Amino acid sequence: MAQSTAAVATLIAALLLSSSAHAQGNDSLAPSRIFDALALHDGATVCELGAGDGELSIAAAARVGSRGHVYASELGDDRVKALRAKVSARTQIEVVAGAADRTNLPDGACDAIFMRNVYHHVAAPGPMSASLAAALKPGGRVAVVDFRPPGAEAPTPADRDEDDMHGVTPESVQRELMDAGFQVERTEKGSRRAFMVVAVRGT
Repeated sequence: MAQSTAAVATLIAALLLSSSAHAQGNDSLAPSRIFDALALHDGATVCELGAGDGELSIAAAARVGSRGHVYASELGDDRVKALRAKVSARTQIEVVAGAADRTNLPDGACDAIFMRNVYHHVAAPGPMSASLAAALKPGGRVAVVDFRPPGAEAPTPADRDEDDMHGVTPESVQRELMDAGFQVERTEKGSRRAFMVVAVRGT
């Protein structure tokens, strides 16, 4: 239990740094591009993992409309509480307390899942990718938006948030998703080091 709590605390700290970097103009892709890649439509159910301040989850809620549903996931009591306060006016957004190696989403609940600048902080991509697949409906899509490291990729997933290796390659994301049974649909390039891998859960 202590080990699990330490892993969550480490991931929260890394996500805070990632959110700060993004706010200062770090590599990413426009929300509309992410939502188009996921084919989000009115009435769909979508989840954002590592929702931060809820900005993208609120945008997703506008995209899926009043008949849709959005799960916004975060780690740690304080971040979950802050996220709930931020999205409280949006009745179709449900905040979920996530974990370092699993989504904690209901099985088969989502048409789509996305994460932005979060995947490279996942130290156990195998269990997390399996959990992503479990939370998706058959044929559901996942979009991993992240950025390449400035040089060589870290030797292990746990080291991907180290300064001189900060990031992940799209090839690693593709491989890890395929290991969990996903079919990679495409990879798109964003500005600078940013990329998006879109994959589909098999039927």
